Amino acid sequence: MGLLDFEDMKTLIVLFVLLTNLLIAETRYVSKTGASMPPYTSWATACDSLQKCFNFCNSGDTVYIDRGVYREVIYVENKDLVIVGVDTDQCIIDGTGLEGSYDKYAMFVVKTSKTTMKNVTLKFPKVDESDNYTAAAFLYGETDILNCIIDSTVRGIGLFNNSIVKNSIFRNLDVAIDIGSLPWMNFKINNNYFYILSNGPNMAVINNMSGDGNYFINNNIFLKDQEDSEQYAIKLTTNERVEIKNNLFSRFKRAISEVSYYTGVYDTTFIINNSFIRSSILAIVSGNTQKECIIKNNIIAYGKWGIYVYDSCQVKGDYNLYYKIWQNPYYQVTPGEHDIIANPMFVNDTIATYNGNYDYHLQKYSPAIDSGDPSILDIDETRSDIGMFGGPGGTKYHYIDYAPRAVTGINCIYNVSVNTVTLNWNSCDVSDFKSYKIYRDISSNFVIDSTKLIAELNEKTYNDVFSKGSQKIYYKITAVDSAGNESIPSAEVNVTITGVNEPDIKLNYNYELYQNYPNPFNPSTTISYSLKEPGEVRVKLYNITGQLLKTIIEGGRDKGYNETKIDLSSYASGIYLYRLEVTGKGKIPAFNDLKKMVYVK
Repeated sequence: MGLLDFEDMKTLIVLFVLLTNLLIAETRYVSKTGASMPPYTSWATACDSLQKCFNFCNSGDTVYIDRGVYREVIYVENKDLVIVGVDTDQCIIDGTGLEGSYDKYAMFVVKTSKTTMKNVTLKFPKVDESDNYTAAAFLYGETDILNCIIDSTVRGIGLFNNSIVKNSIFRNLDVAIDIGSLPWMNFKINNNYFYILSNGPNMAVINNMSGDGNYFINNNIFLKDQEDSEQYAIKLTTNERVEIKNNLFSRFKRAISEVSYYTGVYDTTFIINNSFIRSSILAIVSGNTQKECIIKNNIIAYGKWGIYVYDSCQVKGDYNLYYKIWQNPYYQVTPGEHDIIANPMFVNDTIATYNGNYDYHLQKYSPAIDSGDPSILDIDETRSDIGMFGGPGGTKYHYIDYAPRAVTGINCIYNVSVNTVTLNWNSCDVSDFKSYKIYRDISSNFVIDSTKLIAELNEKTYNDVFSKGSQKIYYKITAVDSAGNESIPSAEVNVTITGVNEPDIKLNYNYELYQNYPNPFNPSTTISYSLKEPGEVRVKLYNITGQLLKTIIEGGRDKGYNETKIDLSSYASGIYLYRLEVTGKGKIPAFNDLKKMVYVK
């Protein structure tokens, strides 16, 4: 056998180091109920303190954390650790009222080459209202954050090396992830939930503080508590690759800011298959005419802008769907040849909030189905849908054909000279719309049926001619789709004409709890109700024995039609009850009703 060459020696040295680490690596335990006896290698002898256990650990150790609240601040240096809680919600590291041991503004500081943290909650509230620095953790080496909860801090976590953040919840923060990156670092931020408090301008949920890096930000939900903040969801400074795909952005006036340097090696930014609800794509590539920004297959709805671009850049937008953009879908960017302006027909287009019942899956006949870039396929190998559930990173689901929403915006004009009442209303803009039905009766609170149907038409206006003399007429309007699904009735319109032809026109709402739709259902359904006056509303869910399972919504609601969507995927099949309770002025009960619904898996 010949002598080993230099490369062989290097390989043997690396293997020796790895094997040595494996030989000395231990599994250790932290618990409030252990005996706290070194080396902490069982639950019975578990350490009572995280910091004490970490001080004892060797690099490469795995530390399991039992349920409990650990009131301490932590500093780890030169030790690669795997930190695993046994219950994400009940393994809580809480630095409330404490000052960091390494950096007084950071509760958990790790300065090592590799850290993995799983299944724990980190809490480190801000010291006072002027505190803009507090962070739950600063993690300087390569980092994996998996299945964690980061709660009640100014800044969630600081990352400085190749990192993965996955399946985690960031809530009640100003900034979730601060990144100080170097060239060629990779940051993969996938399948997370961000609920962010509004803060000052130029802040961001995900923010790289300096440097470059590659960013892969996919399948996340970004929610903000208010709409009046200038805060960004994602703010990056990099010349390297950026992929932002299959995310939901809600209530961000400025969802994405991507800035590149004037010089360097350029890669591409991709903003593909996202849903922006009351959010705009703010794409910036400062002073850079070389780097491309590809924006495709996105739904942008209810916002001030669609794609907003300034400074020099190559933004290429196409195959996007715009709906109810109230200022400008395109600001300093050319409209895409295949863009669509239409109602996306979400299952439930309630604006997404922390406790809201929203569902941005597409209904059957949505114009966003199979309308994306034909070179991008859904996971079922068909042409990509537009929106957050389309593309190879999306999901496969069954498109349901729901009835149109209730007709709204009804106006009524009486023409004395020809004794005619003209009704008009807002358009039903679902793509499979068929007709409107007009119902009339001489009694209030009437129930619609075929005997009261006076017209079916495609236009959103109707003229009704009266006979002379005093009279009182009530109208209701519904919308019907091509499959024959009919909406619930509109608010009732009352037209009263006196003997001197002076009309009194009122839009009447009554307290009513409607049957859920669809019913039976699997696993989600919509509960609708109307209010005669504003009030405090509670919608409650019971099992068939009358045991309260949960309160679905609770809070003030305006008069008129309302709806909420519920998902019972975590419950067993069967019959359930739902109740509407309304409290009016002076805490006086105004309405209470109960109905049944059937969940069939």
